[in-house]
Amino acid sequence: MRIAIDGPASSGKSSVGRLVAEELKIGFLDTGLLYRAITRRAIDLGWFTAPITAAEVADTNHEQVRHNLTELARSTDAQGSGSAFTMVIGGIPLADSQLEAADVELYVPAVASIASVRDALRAVQRNVAARGGAVLVGRDIGTVVLPDAECKIFLDATAEKRAVRRATQRGYAVGSAEHQAILASLIARDAEDRARPVAPLIAATDAITIHTDEIALTDVVKQVVAEARRVAR
Repeated sequence: MRIAIDGPASSGKSSVGRLVAEELKIGFLDTGLLYRAITRRAIDLGWFTAPITAAEVADTNHEQVRHNLTELARSTDAQGSGSAFTMVIGGIPLADSQLEAADVELYVPAVASIASVRDALRAVQRNVAARGGAVLVGRDIGTVVLPDAECKIFLDATAEKRAVRRATQRGYAVGSAEHQAILASLIARDAEDRARPVAPLIAATDAITIHTDEIALTDVVKQVVAEARRVAR
């Protein structure tokens, strides 16, 4: 059983995917961590000196950066099993705390927009999915990575609701400057993800869309598990 869960940032993909995988006793991979790993390594190597957009990184002036990032992608792997995967680049393991750093947030949308990077990571994702079944979460799993997945889910929620969730998770008060900054960042990321020419954020035509604004996490998990068991019959 391969379950593809897509959706925008903070729509609940990772939380839902991990719990669904636990319930069904199959593997789990948050594919966004692969892109974060490449971004983290590029920052540490000094390749980025200022925030860059997807449009800017596609410019001819950044051809060398695109090439270098693609080479990093080709040396990237998700090592482990179950839900305990470690992102490894060129033999160097990266901790989750490194991947969630604030500076990674600034650059990962641009990195994820590069077609050759996405092409290089597709094999890694499909290899994980083939290991006895798995839940993969991301933005193009059901449309590009696993277009033949047995179960496809698209989780969606308003940017406002997602911003509240992320602010609360990070300990910021709703309505605070930090909360407003998160909202602005999510809106900008949504625009980039949906408009990019390579693997844009869209629901697969055969995906089940679940709007999570007013649904509890446990109820979303139940819906996904029920759908997975239905298609597996």
